Amino acid sequence: SSMISTAPSNDETGSPVRMVSIAQGNFDSLQTPSWSEFNVLMQRIETLEQQRTPRGAEEDASLLPRENGSTASSPDDMKNDPLHEKKNLRKKKSSSTDDSPDSDEVVRLTESEIEAIYDEYELPESTYTLLMAEPVFSIPFGTGIFAVGICMMCLVLAWLNELDNGTAGNFLGLPAGVQSEVRMAQYLGIIIGVLMEDEIPQGLEIIGKGVEQRKSGGTRFSLPRIILPALLRLAVGYMFLMCLFLTVFQENTVLDIFFDVLALEFVESIDDVIFGLSKRGFFGHQLRVATNNTHVIEGGRESHTLRKWSKRCIRLVYLLNVCGGIGLLISVTVTQKQGKYRCKSVTVAFGDDVWEAAYITGNPTSGDDVWEDANVITGNGPKKSLLIFSHFNGIYVENGTHHGRPKYTEQNKEDGDPFLTTTGAEIVYCEDIESWVFRHEHIRTSLSEDLENDCSWLLKSPETDSYDIIELAEESEWFVWKGLIESEYRISIECNECDDHAGCNYSGKCVDEICDCDDEHFGILCQYERPCPVIRSEKDNTTTLSLLGDALDDEVDFVEVYGRPVYVINNMRGKPFSLLRLGYPADGDQYYNVEYPNSTGSDSTGTVGVGNLAPHKHHHDGFFEDDDFFEQNDSPRFQKLLSNYTFVLQYTGRRWYGQIKPPGFTGLSFKEEEYHAFWNNAFSGLGDEDNSTLIISAPTSGLASGLGSPVGVDFYEMRRRNLALEIGIHDYDYSPFGVLIPLAQYEGSGFFHCNKPE
Repeated sequence: SSMISTAPSNDETGSPVRMVSIAQGNFDSLQTPSWSEFNVLMQRIETLEQQRTPRGAEEDASLLPRENGSTASSPDDMKNDPLHEKKNLRKKKSSSTDDSPDSDEVVRLTESEIEAIYDEYELPESTYTLLMAEPVFSIPFGTGIFAVGICMMCLVLAWLNELDNGTAGNFLGLPAGVQSEVRMAQYLGIIIGVLMEDEIPQGLEIIGKGVEQRKSGGTRFSLPRIILPALLRLAVGYMFLMCLFLTVFQENTVLDIFFDVLALEFVESIDDVIFGLSKRGFFGHQLRVATNNTHVIEGGRESHTLRKWSKRCIRLVYLLNVCGGIGLLISVTVTQKQGKYRCKSVTVAFGDDVWEAAYITGNPTSGDDVWEDANVITGNGPKKSLLIFSHFNGIYVENGTHHGRPKYTEQNKEDGDPFLTTTGAEIVYCEDIESWVFRHEHIRTSLSEDLENDCSWLLKSPETDSYDIIELAEESEWFVWKGLIESEYRISIECNECDDHAGCNYSGKCVDEICDCDDEHFGILCQYERPCPVIRSEKDNTTTLSLLGDALDDEVDFVEVYGRPVYVINNMRGKPFSLLRLGYPADGDQYYNVEYPNSTGSDSTGTVGVGNLAPHKHHHDGFFEDDDFFEQNDSPRFQKLLSNYTFVLQYTGRRWYGQIKPPGFTGLSFKEEEYHAFWNNAFSGLGDEDNSTLIISAPTSGLASGLGSPVGVDFYEMRRRNLALEIGIHDYDYSPFGVLIPLAQYEGSGFFHCNKPE
């Protein structure tokens, strides 16, 4: 055991000293301790000193030397000592947070006492401090420059990467819209990001401390060495906020927003990571010494007022940053709801798929160009029809909203204006299945409401919360209804709005996001050359089709259907053999020859390679080149039509159709603004006369990028494609278009060619 006692005494000169007595054992003898024991006992003394009462502390304070070498004669003198005052304030601050049960009174610091504590500002542990405290050409200073450069480079790369998501009309790459929960996450992301960002407030605070030092007469750091690193902090901080705002505005999922905020905060704190590793000695002795030193900017009471204004400025900057970010987000929200960042006019191109048993209800059109036996004529309940999806290709325009997203409505097939009497299809978002769907109010998937598809969809996208159907069509495969659901269905949706001259294929001017084409081009984006005025048949050069003129059109001087020209031959009679694959049989002959240029043998003139095959009777079950259309269509109405008719070649969304029409088919009589290939029965495959379609082209590459005329397109003659003929032994199971016989010998050679003027 040991006992330690202390007592005040005087030395030989009369100066007060503290005498220490050390007793060991049973206190009956005094011994001199060893140095190790002495150190332990001195630590014990310090502990006892800290546990003394305030009164004892005041007594001891009177014995402590002043900084100038003198001693304080009384506790009142100690109160006037600045160093002792700061120590007492810190002790008072510590005691104010004492939660021990022995504390009967909570001690609170006054504002002036708090300001006195922070008269000495310790610089933060950061590589920016190295730029202030270390020599310019030293390794620590260079490390500080390197850390700032790394932070700024990472933030700049993040900014440029986000800008790459932009387009000509939306250079910031902002989404067309977001869900409500994403919108809430965007606001929270901005607030959290601004609060987490500490470079801006620290930079402003250090600048304020530098001004305080100058006002107090301090010379520890020069003002430029304080301000320049602080300005670098501000530059990094505002680069962080720029990246924060842009990434938050661009994201459309909640987790992506918060992940981006955390990622940017990590990038901004790279300098702190470098400082921490340097302090632990991982980057050398010089950096370890530099980072373990503390640096203080001194102030004084005379700068307290300036300090208050500095903190007010920092609070104002915080408020402005938050309000600025929220204000920008509000502006983005308003413009998104107005449709600023989405295309309001699109061109939709469905594939070549067909549903052979669509239920048609209501009266979708009042057009009179519908055959009497066509299945879409209603009045006795729903009818079944061959639904060719490509007949609904064309321009769709945003028309209101549905379930919080834009609704796109089908427009007429002439110039993209709204139908006057025909009911168009629509593409809307269906919340029940969380998908975009294509539907028509007069087409049903079932006669039972309980079995009807959700939202009566005919086509649907995968589940999505996207507002951008263009991006959705590019990145995903849709589902198509054909009595059953079929997957892996691709559609094309392209924007019809231009941003500049390039958006009009350099063949027109972009005026208010609409292309004004020159005289040599046409199309919604001026993508087609002016059509040839006269085209000829590959089989007979004397058989020519002329471009159908339109004197009432202000933009082009020819009739347009599905964005393509219409060609006609007037005053035709009998079978149009020059437009078919077959030969020229004698009148009334039930048999006919079929000529193949690639057959062996020779004809009557001795020409090699043109052989005559044996004649075949109609409906020969082993030969497809029989004439089921003309042989079966023997009604008086049809026979009368063959005495004088107009052959019309027109586009129907994906294929060109060659059809027989009543005489007098002109640009004035043809109601192109109300024409629709489906509702006007361009091809149904059900009626006895099958709406007069004789030949059909190969599918083109889509409405927006296909050929602008039938020149160079392969054509086929259709055989055994009519369901009305599938009876008895002739119950065929062919494709909806039947058996397609090429009109030209080689694929890609085309059947119609342009007659260029001399």
